[in-house]
Amino acid sequence: MSDAPLDIREKLAHIDLMLAQHDQARVGIDLNRTQHDRVRQEMKLAPWALVVSGMTMGAAFFAAGAAFFKLLGG
Repeated sequence: MSDAPLDIREKLAHIDLMLAQHDQARVGIDLNRTQHDRVRQEMKLAPWALVVSGMTMGAAFFAAGAAFFKLLGG
């Protein structure tokens, strides 16, 4: 009869360990999901960043060309 409480304590300790492992795995899954969402968002917005930077570069070249043309007296 004295072994029953010890057996129950061992089972409860095992259950607590399994719950802790489950929580740790869940945190890892949530971290991977967050990282995946961030990468997906970066992939989605990267072409737009290239478009905006290209338009800015084109405007800068246009302004430099206009200034150079004005400098030459045209």
